Amino acid sequence: MPDDSKLIRLIKQGDKQAFDTLVRRHYPNILAFCCRRIGNRATAEDLTQDVFLKLVAAIYKYRAVGKFSNFLFTIAANTCNDFFRKKTPALSGDDIEEQADSGGSPEDTLIGGEQAKQLYSQLRALPDMQREALILHYFHGLKAKDIAEIQGVVPATAKSRIKQGLDKLRKAYKEDMGL
Repeated sequence: MPDDSKLIRLIKQGDKQAFDTLVRRHYPNILAFCCRRIGNRATAEDLTQDVFLKLVAAIYKYRAVGKFSNFLFTIAANTCNDFFRKKTPALSGDDIEEQADSGGSPEDTLIGGEQAKQLYSQLRALPDMQREALILHYFHGLKAKDIAEIQGVVPATAKSRIKQGLDKLRKAYKEDMGL
């Protein structure tokens, strides 16, 4: 299967099949990111569609500097941030439960239903930039330098956001456990 840079060259030459391949390759990760950022699967699916529509417009301006996945996560992060600016969704326990019980992600399987709900609830309480950094790092395996590129900050700031977010999650966990 061709790598992303070859697919992008083919897309710029008008190959629609190459775009389909690129979407199929990256759709699951972008959907998972949007689900974790938004907390509602239906809304995340809509936003994921928006991300790929924005990609259609942006792909011709894309220059192969850095990883394509970082470019795509940047579009996804900005799309989620735009959503929050326009409307603050009210997360119900059912949305988090649906996400926790979806059965697809390994972290949900390991943590278990109730703990997953608690984690997602605490994650949702974090400031946007910390939540986004933690999601990108722990759920998508990105390094601080990649997160920094996506968030438009220096790597030290990305590391700081990860650490501060983790510290807040630990504190909230201890409070919930009565420790």
